[in-house]
Amino acid sequence: MVDEHGNLQKNGGNVASYFCTPDGHVIHAVTGPVAAGELLDAAKWAVTNYTEATQGRAGEVPATLARAHRDAVHDSNGPARQVHQLLASKHLPALKTVFQEVFERILGQKLSLPGEGLDSVVEAVAAAQERKLPILFILHKDKSNSATVNTWNELVAQHSRNKRDSLGKLAESYVVVTFPLNLLPAVSARLGNRPFAAPDKGSPLFVVTRSDGRQLTAVTNWDNTGELTRALAMGTVQEAKEQPRTPEQLAQLLPLVTPVDPNLAAEVKRLSTQVKSKIPPARPLGRGDKVALRDTAGVGMLKFDLEQ
Repeated sequence: MVDEHGNLQKNGGNVASYFCTPDGHVIHAVTGPVAAGELLDAAKWAVTNYTEATQGRAGEVPATLARAHRDAVHDSNGPARQVHQLLASKHLPALKTVFQEVFERILGQKLSLPGEGLDSVVEAVAAAQERKLPILFILHKDKSNSATVNTWNELVAQHSRNKRDSLGKLAESYVVVTFPLNLLPAVSARLGNRPFAAPDKGSPLFVVTRSDGRQLTAVTNWDNTGELTRALAMGTVQEAKEQPRTPEQLAQLLPLVTPVDPNLAAEVKRLSTQVKSKIPPARPLGRGDKVALRDTAGVGMLKFDLEQ
């Protein structure tokens, strides 16, 4: 799902509801988003037939339920008929053994398993948390990640050539993750975060988050560079507020956010004052000393691309 101004919009995927025993074996199932009445009828069917099946010998429960599904085949059609046929042949199967068949064969939709091919996202969040960096997720509709990555690199390079432009420098303090928009449900599940909120249906969707992947703001479209710059500035300042920064790092951040948003600049000045009051005097920086927004090691921007 994608959250657009408080309204959840379906973004791929589908739904299947399962009525199970306490140990996770499927008594009955309903496919697709259905009306409350249909879901209630399925729940009643599951309770009634399971209760009747358990009145006999424990070992006969699976076979008894399978017969109930065979009988129900004649009174159903469409996906409901297919569900009854499946459970008539499986005999009270474990959920893990049938959910993929239900989703792909009956619903006709490819299944994105949480964790399947999403290692790059997990690595990105881990790297961001270790280095105390915000994350920029770039969600696209291109045929491959490489096209999106190339466009992003060109955009950053173009803005970096202008010394008065903050976008390129701010981008250096982010862990950047690119992946297709249709993988968002699986990514959200893997990270354990609520769906990202989008301002509109534009593409790509730039989502600025904390180092743990929790969203701060979002911008769409390649040509919306003013809003994107402000989003990057806000994310960098927010991370500085939540994660310790040295006076040198804050001093380097200040001229980048000042032309973007005076309010953000005021927050950086306030942080700098607070930090200076808590640390003992240090020697002045020498000519050869290097200062980074991220850390004194000067680690470069990290990029993680999740291929389709």
